[in-house]
Amino acid sequence: MEKLDGHTNQARQGRVRRHLASILIIASAVVVTGAALTWILYSAHQRIATINAASAASTAATDKAIAATKAAKLKAQQEADAKTAADQAATATDTTAGTVDSSKCNTAKAHTNPAAIDVIVNKTHCMQPVTYVPQDLVTSNGATLSTKAIDAYNQLYMAAAAAGQSFYVTSSYRSYSDQVSTYAYWVGTSGRAGADTYSARPGYSEHQTGLAFDVAAGGCVLNCFGTTPQYTWLQTHAADYGFIQRYYKGSEAITGYDDEEWHYRYVGITVAQDMRKKGIKTLEQYWSIPGGNYY
Repeated sequence: MEKLDGHTNQARQGRVRRHLASILIIASAVVVTGAALTWILYSAHQRIATINAASAASTAATDKAIAATKAAKLKAQQEADAKTAADQAATATDTTAGTVDSSKCNTAKAHTNPAAIDVIVNKTHCMQPVTYVPQDLVTSNGATLSTKAIDAYNQLYMAAAAAGQSFYVTSSYRSYSDQVSTYAYWVGTSGRAGADTYSARPGYSEHQTGLAFDVAAGGCVLNCFGTTPQYTWLQTHAADYGFIQRYYKGSEAITGYDDEEWHYRYVGITVAQDMRKKGIKTLEQYWSIPGGNYY
């Protein structure tokens, strides 16, 4: 009987072991299957994400290309319009001034009010209209300027004299007609290409705003003025009265003109001092306005 019981126990233990083995095999299969399904689902999600990303990138690239094309077309049109206006001004006379479309020679469409002290006038931004005449011109201490600038100019003039650094004005407000004659003279002297490096075409001169003037000292005019103590004094103090030297050496590609140590422009004390503090030499850079040459 005991022998029979031993066989029975062995049989039971065998069956238990087989059941356990089966359970282990089934569990392993479930784990493997689960892992496989997880990997398949992960791979599918990754594939979908990759496809979506590629689609989004393609759409963005297409949108960017379309925007770039539109921007290029707009810029080309603006340049063509500006070139037409600049060419008209280059051959201008008093009688042809009315044919210049000044709305087309201002590529930035900002800082265009000729009566405001923040107006930009350069080779890509002409006067609007090109024959503009300030209605508030006054003459004092040898300069004819807008009333917006004349008080500051008088204070600058007297401060320089008090410091023993007197200067005098050689040119201030110039009308469109004056600029026609001035530009024609320099074209006759240096040719059109040469004149364009230092003389503005009619309708493109800061002098027409009534906010700019040229100075000299002790017989030192134009480039010579940059060697005088008066120039050094102005470099230190002009901003305190709202004036800046408009054209610096090294900024020709930005302003469109050779350096002019003698040319000063009124922009107001806040702007002038901020430019000095930040070390910014040109209005184009300060206001992020296009400059350079005529189109």
